[in-house]
Amino acid sequence: MEEGLKVERETFAPLALSEISKNLIELFFTSEILKKETFSRAKPRAVKETTVIGTARNMKSIIRAFSAMMADFENVKRRSRLTDREIALKMDRVTYTTEMDGLSRSDFVIEAVSEDPKIKQAVYTQLEEHLTEDAIVATNTSSLSITDLVADTVHPERFVGMHFFNPVAKMPLVEVIAGAKTNAKTIATVVDLTKKLGKTPIKVKECAGFLVNRTLLPYLNEAAKMFEEGESVEHIDQVLKAFGMPMGPFTLADEVGLDIGKKVSDILFESYGERMQPSPLLAQMTEKNWLGKKTGKGFYLHQGKQQTFNTGVQSLQCGKAVLDKQTILDRAILIMVNEASRCLEEKVVANARYLDMAMVMGTGFPAFRGGLLRYADSLGIAEVVKRLSEFETHYSERFRVSGLLLKMLEKKQTFYGNM
Repeated sequence: MEEGLKVERETFAPLALSEISKNLIELFFTSEILKKETFSRAKPRAVKETTVIGTARNMKSIIRAFSAMMADFENVKRRSRLTDREIALKMDRVTYTTEMDGLSRSDFVIEAVSEDPKIKQAVYTQLEEHLTEDAIVATNTSSLSITDLVADTVHPERFVGMHFFNPVAKMPLVEVIAGAKTNAKTIATVVDLTKKLGKTPIKVKECAGFLVNRTLLPYLNEAAKMFEEGESVEHIDQVLKAFGMPMGPFTLADEVGLDIGKKVSDILFESYGERMQPSPLLAQMTEKNWLGKKTGKGFYLHQGKQQTFNTGVQSLQCGKAVLDKQTILDRAILIMVNEASRCLEEKVVANARYLDMAMVMGTGFPAFRGGLLRYADSLGIAEVVKRLSEFETHYSERFRVSGLLLKMLEKKQTFYGNM
């Protein structure tokens, strides 16, 4: 017994004092802070009836959704948490319709139609004809300006961004985005509802791509550029998975859909210029209808749960470069650090802790590393600036060091030391 306790002490002590332990504890404290964060001084309105608006092309889509709900309830039932009667009562509270009639009873509407401004604006026009004046409308847009989307609405103060992340059942983050005229009560209500859904809301400033997609897209784009130069899809994916990402960038691109990736990339390029110039690979693969998992072919071939490399994409490579693991890792991760620092500089998010939590919860950035900016601190700001400067010289201006990083280097600051 004594020998066992001795081994336990000797094993536990180094673990408790390790950087991984400190990183995970820091994230835990941040999650506790976010549980109490309201992002608004207003009192949330009571939400009794919620409507989700989509553009299902046929009844099969609706039937699939209801079948999925029933399957979820059955899984809970198997764990002895629900009875048949309780499942029936819950399903009775959910209905569907193809008409706008009856929306006057809704307190809260989540709009989840196609990422097309014209379609969304047409939906808003119809919604305002049926909703009460104080009903709230949340759009699930991943990158479009809330202010622009609701410019012609009668009550822009009730519109807000409520960006869920896929897969919604697994990803806990919801970005909350206020438009120019969104009022405090709307923010308070969407934050309150998000928490009741068991999600973590983080308020971010309105800008192209918001916080997470704006930070993540350079990572995906850089992976595509490394492939163009000659590096293999599998090697790049392996390096980033070994770092701790839940999946490699190409697997992720296939999961999301290359057509969606191209749309978001185009929006970011239009807003931020040359540093966000998309790899031509996205357009080339979209033209071939190689959209990823949804079409069975992207960077990988998808058949059921099996995934094998799509050798056809090799014809789109321009070079024969072979990159070492550290270069692959630094190019992919540090370009995200650079963009994240710009987000902090522009006050897109309140602080480094919230940004790191958003990246962990929204992209699966490895929690044991403490988050993107805590990882940058562990490398040292001087090293981050040095590597980015080398990449700018060797590759392009997309690696140009942000003003905040240069200021931090000059003042010998860190992201977490400044808080």
